[in-house]
Amino acid sequence: MKRELNINHLTRVEGHGAVNIVIENDKLREIKLRFTEGPRFFEYITRERLYNEIPKIVSRICGICYVSHRLSSIAAIEDAFDVKVTEEIDLLRKLLIVGEYLESHALHLYFLALPDYMGYPSALAMAKDYPNVVKRGFHIKEVGNRIMKLIGGKTVHGENILAGGFKSVPTKEQLQKIQDELYKVIPEIKATVSLFDSFHYPQYNEKPPFSLCINSEKFSILGNELILSDGTLFTKKEYEIFIEEKTSSYSTAKYSTIKGKPFLIGPLARVNHYVDTLRSETKEVLRNLKTKFPSENILHSNLARAVEMLELALEGVEICQKLIEAYPFEGEVEVKPKAGTGYGIKEAPRGLLFHKYTFDENGRCTSANIITPTAQLQAIIEENLGTLVERSKDAENEDLKKKAEMLIRAYDP
Repeated sequence: MKRELNINHLTRVEGHGAVNIVIENDKLREIKLRFTEGPRFFEYITRERLYNEIPKIVSRICGICYVSHRLSSIAAIEDAFDVKVTEEIDLLRKLLIVGEYLESHALHLYFLALPDYMGYPSALAMAKDYPNVVKRGFHIKEVGNRIMKLIGGKTVHGENILAGGFKSVPTKEQLQKIQDELYKVIPEIKATVSLFDSFHYPQYNEKPPFSLCINSEKFSILGNELILSDGTLFTKKEYEIFIEEKTSSYSTAKYSTIKGKPFLIGPLARVNHYVDTLRSETKEVLRNLKTKFPSENILHSNLARAVEMLELALEGVEICQKLIEAYPFEGEVEVKPKAGTGYGIKEAPRGLLFHKYTFDENGRCTSANIITPTAQLQAIIEENLGTLVERSKDAENEDLKKKAEMLIRAYDP
């Protein structure tokens, strides 16, 4: 007997996708996860453009994680031109990332994922019975938006973020206000951690063959070295060697593997790797959870997002203090174009992001390569869907659809 399950439009995800599953005689015959966004040729568009045009162009790849694309491209430009920024510029960028993660993770947790676990079709329906829970999501998201607007110039596609630093920097009083807002939001984030720890998370997936994240002594969103869960270390220049990409006949996203196998990136990979080096206040919260990290359950990615918000909010408080003490400081260093190739990697909220550009002696781009989280996640999501179907053969179609959507949403593709 042949059975087909089609989800023609995935809802409550930040991109566009569909799923087709075919089961025949109780055996899984086919799974196709299709990312359906039209090709936009950003790597081609950047050719012949001056280096200072590139960050504003590539940030349009994603409206939610524009900061990640902007900072990754800037990291690659500065790498190509041997630009060294000051400690204060580096701190401002990290504070900008705090805002990015609070905005993106709060959006995902409260408005995309939470309705599944609270038994509602949407956040709007949930708000009638749980108005204060939804307000908490809005509050955390708003703090993130304010940080991004202050440092980036706007909440979306801020033009203050440049190669070499920032066109303008916040005042001492504005930094103090951000610090106060972060202090106030930390209890709300801790409540979010407790809320997402309270749910039951069935395991729909096998252990991922590999996990991949930036390697550092402590939790880090920026860096130059990467680590696989088997202990393999590699540099940003080796990224294209380790990540094997091929096109797919049914999806506009590429299909990526490492050593021929799917791999996990994103919040669960990061928290699993850094769980022993998080701040003491974060570890104290983790000690009281029923969920333990490292975890192989992909649905725990939602709890990992809440843990990341706490760690980054605490880091944001420390960054504000350092910048206040360093005030006044310059926000920009000189950028002198030269011929060369640069590489930039960053942990976007949903996983690793890679940018590479080659420039001529005038700073015009001659080639580009961008590897997005979505392209790296397609293979592991399909593998997880296969496991889910094998474990849920007796489930009704509607139940199986719901589980498949929850699993995909956990990746926030």
